[in-house]
Amino acid sequence: MRVSVGLSLASALALALFSTSLASAEPDESPVFAERMHVIYDPDTRSVSRANVRIVDPHPEKNLEFVWEPARGNFPGLDPETGLAEGEGKLVWRVRGSANYDPLTVYSTFEGTLVAGVPHGQGRLEIRTGELLEGEWLGGRLEGSGSYRDAGGNHYEGEFRAGKPHGVGIYRSRDGSIYDGPFVAGLRHGTATVRLPGGTVYESRWVNGREVGSDRPDVMADALIGGLLPAQSGGDAGKTEFSVVVDQRMTAQQEVQYQHLVRDEDVAIYPVSKLYNDAWNGTGSLPQEFEAYWADWENAFAFVEAELATTDGSKVRLDSLAIEVSSSDAYRKPMLTYAEHLGCVGFRPDFELRNHGWGAVRNPRISVSFANPDTPGSQSRAFDLSVDGFSDGTDVSVLAALQQAGVDTEALSSRKFQCSSVDRMPSCVQDVLNTVEFGELEGHVGLSTDLFFHTLLTNANGQIDYEWADDAGNVFSVSEPFTAQISLAVIEVDRPMAEQGDAGFLPPAARRYVDIRLPVGEKDYLIDIPFRGNPNIDSYTARLKISSEMSSLHRFRTSARFADGSVRYSKPLTLFYFKPRTPEFMSQLDNMECTLY
Repeated sequence: MRVSVGLSLASALALALFSTSLASAEPDESPVFAERMHVIYDPDTRSVSRANVRIVDPHPEKNLEFVWEPARGNFPGLDPETGLAEGEGKLVWRVRGSANYDPLTVYSTFEGTLVAGVPHGQGRLEIRTGELLEGEWLGGRLEGSGSYRDAGGNHYEGEFRAGKPHGVGIYRSRDGSIYDGPFVAGLRHGTATVRLPGGTVYESRWVNGREVGSDRPDVMADALIGGLLPAQSGGDAGKTEFSVVVDQRMTAQQEVQYQHLVRDEDVAIYPVSKLYNDAWNGTGSLPQEFEAYWADWENAFAFVEAELATTDGSKVRLDSLAIEVSSSDAYRKPMLTYAEHLGCVGFRPDFELRNHGWGAVRNPRISVSFANPDTPGSQSRAFDLSVDGFSDGTDVSVLAALQQAGVDTEALSSRKFQCSSVDRMPSCVQDVLNTVEFGELEGHVGLSTDLFFHTLLTNANGQIDYEWADDAGNVFSVSEPFTAQISLAVIEVDRPMAEQGDAGFLPPAARRYVDIRLPVGEKDYLIDIPFRGNPNIDSYTARLKISSEMSSLHRFRTSARFADGSVRYSKPLTLFYFKPRTPEFMSQLDNMECTLY
């Protein structure tokens, strides 16, 4: 999860017609401005102001309205003379009159830098059609290095000029072919390398989007065709192309989103979230509990569309569609989160690790250093912690490490710290720092300020090294960093209770999608895709929602069988299906009696 014949007609047209649909007006056109009164909040000063905000409207015919949210530190994010949006922030275009909290009414979202009301600088633009544009912008168009994914799932990465591919780039077609070479004004132009979906690689020469010469071998050697091959024509299968990609519009409506990447050997399908990819690969820092896996995992699907189409517009007689799976393997790597032990009592020299993965943590080794949460640049020496292997979770105590560092843990655990009023809180904090020995943690203790009390905290910056094994008995080693806050003391004043609410998400409706559930632990099996309607087709799209029982790795391809006995296969696919486990772990260090009120 780290994560001509060589080019379909559809792909060629998609690239030839490429332009950023949210670009500003053409040079010979006057820009159209949209404006509205905004209430803008500055989180740094906690101030609110009203201002008339202006934006260049790239699509006035859609009659949309916008929301401009300047980034922190860019308040109010407006040119004082023109009122045009400026600087870093988020610009959302949505259906006029719709609620700001309704994601289904969003047409596009740009996050990055604006100048004079248009994207200018680094930024990322997502459109509800499934298009995605990212890179360096100039006057509302991509300029320089960037990438573009169209609504069909074709992807270009390389150089841009005036919003079109220009220079060296790589175009990955949804049918699995890859073009690596030069572009001029959005068209392929020059000598390039082409890789066909079946793996054949050849040198190709292009002029203004047309292939004019190549050393391409016989196409039948690479056609992903089986069955009857009358006169080496490939039968009906030889007239078709088969692409399998993530359905961009459907996945945009769900919490757990998937994306695809056309690679040399296959098409990889994997989560969009960096958090989930880090959990899978063991990269990045361990996330906190609930922030990591708060999703409806029973309704988390990889929405995929498998499109079959003839290359010449003729009709062929389709007999059946299927998914042919070579392997479905459980992914046993532990996926760890940490939960801090805060509240109930002031001194909590511990935290817990929870395992959302489907395999056990073996031979864990943990070391931590202590640092001030407010100034994390410096930290104490490292201390080794004792912890056993676990499946669901484990408590991790830093009490011995604090004692080795010379902290008076007895005073912190036995004393109750109070302050007579909020106004006297600064002096009450200083009293604790002066009367309790903090040893090597001196300078590594920070404050968390609440309206009714202050909490003295230190960060436990740590690393856990462990091993895990797959179902074949192979053993892997992983090192993952984490930072957990340790509560050392709480200084209390009287405070009222607060009410809490909760919210949730509804899974997207997908009535037209075929439910495909891939069993784990099986190999070389076939799942039929129901086919309805007239079997004589020039194009057909099967929409699938794929899931499995657990985090797992699936290798498969789709197949279309025709009445003449020929078969068309898609490029191989690899699905990295992410579904964390809910561990049944309860901390054994919770206090029986709470002293904080």
